[in-house]
Amino acid sequence: MGFFSWITLWMLFYVPLLLAAGSCVYHLAVTIASILFHFQREKGTGYTPPVSILKPVRGIEQNFDSSLASHFQQDYPNFEIIFGLSDPQDPARWTIAQLRRDFPQVPVKVVTVTESRGANPKMGKLQRMLEEAAHEIVVINDADIRVGSAYLRNVVQPLADARVGLVTCLYRGVPARRLRSKLEALGISGDFAGQVLLARLVEGIQFGLGATLATRKKQIAEIGGLARWADYLADDYILGNQVAKAGYQVILSHVVVETMLPHRTLSETFQQQLRWARTVRSASPRGYPGLLLTFGVPLSLLALAFHPASAFAQATFAITLLARWLSAWASGVLVCHDAVVRKSFWLLPLRDLLAFGIWIASFWGRKVVWREARFRLEADGRITPA
Repeated sequence: MGFFSWITLWMLFYVPLLLAAGSCVYHLAVTIASILFHFQREKGTGYTPPVSILKPVRGIEQNFDSSLASHFQQDYPNFEIIFGLSDPQDPARWTIAQLRRDFPQVPVKVVTVTESRGANPKMGKLQRMLEEAAHEIVVINDADIRVGSAYLRNVVQPLADARVGLVTCLYRGVPARRLRSKLEALGISGDFAGQVLLARLVEGIQFGLGATLATRKKQIAEIGGLARWADYLADDYILGNQVAKAGYQVILSHVVVETMLPHRTLSETFQQQLRWARTVRSASPRGYPGLLLTFGVPLSLLALAFHPASAFAQATFAITLLARWLSAWASGVLVCHDAVVRKSFWLLPLRDLLAFGIWIASFWGRKVVWREARFRLEADGRITPA
């Protein structure tokens, strides 16, 4: 065998199979982390302090009214909702007005911030909303989040311990009627949730997720406020990370919320996934290459395509696929209660193949498209107009 044939054999057969074997170990670890989390239920303390919910909104998204209404329907004794707008003519204002009429018992404030410093105007808006908040405990979540009636009661519980500085939670996607949207939903609870659960088991949670950030004004003040982070795209990650660096615990709640996935074109879906990948890469530059181990199915498929007659390659592909389905089932169904994973888990190989391509593409360049504008992700996680 010639030198180049030997190199090709190693690069396209043996190396992918070795990585696939490592991927099986990874998926087994995710499965264990998910099962442990499922059985480690929090004990209720009856802690129900007054809460201010901060919801920055921009336009009307899919299922917008039902998402907002779910926050008005909380089984909780004392809370207020503060909405933040960037445009006084935002059509979301009319939905909010209708909800105020439907739920007159819930105190509501609407803050409009037309000018904000930084590339991420959401943070300046949140800072202004925080100033209007009447209560020490604040819960921040995105506009597209839909929650259950016990949401506040459960996510606030860990804050009864003064050592806890922030509570965050996992989420599952509610897809639009497109295959690409379903694949995105599969990736959320069938892949990303598993990564979070494994991180929790190995080193603890040291970041936040935009689905929920429950904290106190005290912790926000200690990290320099919210407007300070207005040049960062991954603001949820940054806030949780800064609270952890300040010496507080970050808790992953057992509450799982829903995020409404909007209708996107194929190009918009690609740009959104690429932005997400590059954002994760900037937030965790040392750990990001290790995500290669999450793509065991594409890697074993590559080796099988190179040598289809190999019984070793066939067996590795089958075992890797089984391990992948097992971990997705544990994180997506057992923990996140995701019907998309339960019904469409057979689409995971296709989702992983496309995600593998996005992961490779994320290493070439730092430009991202966000809200129809182009930005450059700097090495420290900041974004600047491109």
